[in-house]
Amino acid sequence: MNSKIFPWLALALGVFVYLYNLGSDHAATNPDEHLYIQITRMTAEGGEWLPLKNLTAAERNTKPPALFWQGIVATDWGRHWELWRVRLPVAAYTLATALMVLLLARRLSGSTATGVLAALAFLAFFSTYRYGRVALTSAPETFWFFLPLTILLWRGPRPGDPPWPLALAFGLMVGIGLLYKSFALVIPFCAGLAWWTLHTRGYKIAPWLRGDFLKIGALGTIAVGGFCLWFAFDPDPASIWRDFVIKENVGKFDPKGESYITKFFFGSHSVWRILLGYPFNAGLLALAAGAFFVITFRQRKDLSLAENLLWIWILTNLIVFTFPDARRDERYLLPAMPAIAVLMALRWQSIPRWTLAIPLVVVAAASLVFIAGMFVLENELGASGLYPWYAVPFLAGTAAFAIAGLKPEWTRSAICPAVFLLYLGYAVFLKPFDGALGEYSASAVEAVRGKTVMLPSVYGAHDEVYRFMLPGADVKLVKAKTLKEPAQFCIQSIPARDAKNPSAPGTRILGTRLNLNDRFTREETQEILRGDLTGQLFRVDLLVEDSASAKP
Repeated sequence: MNSKIFPWLALALGVFVYLYNLGSDHAATNPDEHLYIQITRMTAEGGEWLPLKNLTAAERNTKPPALFWQGIVATDWGRHWELWRVRLPVAAYTLATALMVLLLARRLSGSTATGVLAALAFLAFFSTYRYGRVALTSAPETFWFFLPLTILLWRGPRPGDPPWPLALAFGLMVGIGLLYKSFALVIPFCAGLAWWTLHTRGYKIAPWLRGDFLKIGALGTIAVGGFCLWFAFDPDPASIWRDFVIKENVGKFDPKGESYITKFFFGSHSVWRILLGYPFNAGLLALAAGAFFVITFRQRKDLSLAENLLWIWILTNLIVFTFPDARRDERYLLPAMPAIAVLMALRWQSIPRWTLAIPLVVVAAASLVFIAGMFVLENELGASGLYPWYAVPFLAGTAAFAIAGLKPEWTRSAICPAVFLLYLGYAVFLKPFDGALGEYSASAVEAVRGKTVMLPSVYGAHDEVYRFMLPGADVKLVKAKTLKEPAQFCIQSIPARDAKNPSAPGTRILGTRLNLNDRFTREETQEILRGDLTGQLFRVDLLVEDSASAKP
């Protein structure tokens, strides 16, 4: 594992994992993705870049247009409406950021191996995997906000940076990032750059005011000006102000009747969530990240200038995002994760080995759980041969690789590829759900082409997933667990173990698809606690025609 070629093979594995199975509706993601896909689809169908379109007016301006325009271009205005096409540009952004991390770490350390290690760590972070390959804004904003910092560090930090031409160029870069997420993100970027430039001047205020203040102000003005093009070209700027500026951004400071101080210290979005956000984003590298933070604090006097500047960026994001009341979330810290990857790689040997060994044990255990899950699923369906021949050997090999990595001299090299293998193992576990069994038959798809199919679901915009499976059908979401009104065509979900004898009186079953339920309602959670895990986890979606409501 210590050969020169092994890190490059590990990096190739990481790239493959990020591009593999992009079309899976069970990919690790966030529920917001469904809404963003819906906005992309409906805007493309409208044939115009603006205004953004959506079923619910208040949700149309949830985010600025760049993410949706990106999806429109990737699908050629919806003519090739495939999930992997919508996600591919986001994955490309993540891989571009990983390349930037590699080059920066190599520049700072003088070692290509350290650069590769930094890229491996960044791609191994669970937050990168979860948000960096699906239709969400995190990957693009991370790229555009980290690019200026990378350029500054590549040149070599010095007083007076950035020069005016670069400051103006940075304004354009940050402006693109704002068009993916929010004008408010100019605050952490400019605050971080202000702190950064103050540090390079030895915290001498007068020279900073004369040489840097105006440049940072101009940078921020250009960035916000670029964002404001959305207002200029949208035919209904008043709705953007109401829905995005006031509700989506200013509303984050509204404690909604509760005490700001109480919500600051308690609740699901308290300050503790943001303080633990960086280790949480690191996923299986959380222990290593936490230990690294402690070690760095102890060795803070020995840090290089570049390391100090990267820590300024990390701390600025942490400080700024403690203030919004309604949504303190570790996701807001994602633009600083590339900096953490670079810093961890620079001091990789100082990270205690046990913080990397424990995740290897977790990888081995999780791989064995996936194997057990395969047999449980086959038992639930009363079928064998659901998985390809290599599934069990691959997962067993992953477990063996992780255990072998516990050898002291191999642990530091094995942890990142072991995490990649686990991500890939999850995709292998999903094979039946993403393969033929997870799709409706051609005859079922044809039967509802041009028809309205009702989908009962408590999750917003969940119908977008089924539009990829039933092209040509008009899938409509009903905010309920089950339909109360009869519909000619609808989708019903039942436990997979009941798939052999589905009960749907007065109906004709047009098709079935195997589904994995990865989000649970309160009632489903209660059933799991009563012991019905597999019944809630493994489901079959029936595509049903109601003969009573069918037209002659």
